[in-house]
Amino acid sequence: MNIIAVDWSKDPRKRAAYRADLPLRVISRHGFDGTLAHLLRYAAALRPPVLIGVDAAIGFPAAAWQRLGRQPGRGSLTFVDYLFGPSLPTDFFEAVSTPAEWSPLRPFVRPPPRQRWSLKAFEEASSNGFYRQIDTRLHAKPIFVTSGIPGSVGSGTRELWRELIALAGVLPFRVWPFHGPLHSLLESGEPVVAEIYPKACYGIVLSETLPAKLTTVFKTRLPARQATLGALLAARWVAREGVIVEGADAAIQNEDDFDALISTAALMRLHLEDAPMESPGTVDAVAEGGVLGAASVT
Repeated sequence: MNIIAVDWSKDPRKRAAYRADLPLRVISRHGFDGTLAHLLRYAAALRPPVLIGVDAAIGFPAAAWQRLGRQPGRGSLTFVDYLFGPSLPTDFFEAVSTPAEWSPLRPFVRPPPRQRWSLKAFEEASSNGFYRQIDTRLHAKPIFVTSGIPGSVGSGTRELWRELIALAGVLPFRVWPFHGPLHSLLESGEPVVAEIYPKACYGIVLSETLPAKLTTVFKTRLPARQATLGALLAARWVAREGVIVEGADAAIQNEDDFDALISTAALMRLHLEDAPMESPGTVDAVAEGGVLGAASVT
């Protein structure tokens, strides 16, 4: 099995990827052009199964989904069906700038530059449709906000969805959990694309045992990256499993590489220790999706 984890961004030049070769127990940096197409072609050339974890949301808040008139249990339509289907509005990705404009049909938000704005006003306009349950549980940023708050993730999420749409039917891949449980998707032989969240991965690689506590690392600070990677290299599970970590120097110098390496190591540990990557309580295969490994984080 091969695991690839990507630190995602709206700018392909700021994306970083690491790969874990499970049989060889080696984690290494993967240089790529920043596109999902490159990763999928690379994954298709590897021996299956191949799991690609991407640090961007793949899912839609349940409350907003219900406003679209597609409640769980009503037919077979899932978020990915909607994203890849003909009913997606042509202006779906055009961001709005005022709460009055917000709609599940145009969910992305770009606050007016250099003007005061209220995140709470958008949350109220969405009728609690701004956050998925997993976002609240992991203390994640709202997936639709493209700018205006530190660490906004909406622009990266929007670019991932656009790239997924462009590649659907062009390159073979499956999207977890919307196309099925993880074990079934990995058995299909096609690369599996899934959502990851580095903050959920920090505790997994640093904890003595699993499940791990949700852990914060101030990754923008060089000493914090150095300390975290030092702890990873010295971790008992790394020694026990004979894991070789390559590319740590790049991860120390660059927070994008840091998150990609840590995420790869976390997914590798979960697989090696047969710890849960998914659970019914952390996954919604109709609308909200899930985060790989959240089932192993308290």
